[in-house]
Amino acid sequence: MKVFAPASIANLGPGFDSLGVALEGLGDVVQARRTDRPGVALVEMTGEKENIPTDPDKNCAGRAAESVLRQLKGKAAKEAGLEMRLHKGLPQGSGLGSSAASAVGGAVAAHLLFGSALGSNTLLEAALEGEALASGSRHADNLAASLLGGFTIVRSHAPLDVIRLELPSAMRFVVVLPGMEIETRFARSVLPEMISLKDAKSNWANTAALVAAVARGNLPDFGRAVDDQVVEPVRSRLIPGFADVKRAALEAGAFGCSISGAGPALFAVANADTAEKVALGMHAAFQRHGLPSRHFICPPDNRGARRLD
Repeated sequence: MKVFAPASIANLGPGFDSLGVALEGLGDVVQARRTDRPGVALVEMTGEKENIPTDPDKNCAGRAAESVLRQLKGKAAKEAGLEMRLHKGLPQGSGLGSSAASAVGGAVAAHLLFGSALGSNTLLEAALEGEALASGSRHADNLAASLLGGFTIVRSHAPLDVIRLELPSAMRFVVVLPGMEIETRFARSVLPEMISLKDAKSNWANTAALVAAVARGNLPDFGRAVDDQVVEPVRSRLIPGFADVKRAALEAGAFGCSISGAGPALFAVANADTAEKVALGMHAAFQRHGLPSRHFICPPDNRGARRLD
């Protein structure tokens, strides 16, 4: 059994811990097979694996798979065992949902391998156990996008309630990843506990505008709504040259630009004709601030996590 779980962009500007989109082409691959030994064994890890634990109890994919196995019924629950190989297509601490992709991949691989009857919400709950290892909290914005694909809204965590919409295929997300890492736990620790009503009102309005833009398939409106008055002003201080990079994206024709998840990756919203120009402009801006970078130009992934074999 081989499963692909796509990368994702969370928050999308104003939608902190609630909005996410899945990205075509980037993600993690989990290969799993049944074994006679109960439990989960992580026997190989390749790709962007630096500083990621191989102990399944401390690994996002392993923990999520274990959660699925615990929910099997009858004899299978006691005897279920799987051996897992994880290919990390995403670096840790990038802001592209690396831990979420691993957790979703592990949960879905175990689910399909044993033919479990778990629904999407229960799979999300299992993946949340893996995600919490990396971030220190249970938030499903990246997870929902990676599992379901498209544009997802986590309306509630208690109970878990997710709404999904298709994204227009003409949309392009230009993701530029500078040569640095921001740990998700630290990025959450710098956030303010109190915000002004003015800033809250702005984010509420832009979140609603983002949903309307997706429903209408309007890229310029989507980009204009990528406007965050709460999280971006704080986290942008952690990314050298942030203001210049964002300015370069907009001047090159992007409809909007902000931080991808906890960062340090930045994303810009563009169409196919301008995406490369936007990426090069963002590259050059990071370079002026002494940071190398790499970029990805991704259509939306409306399929989500899926079996590859």
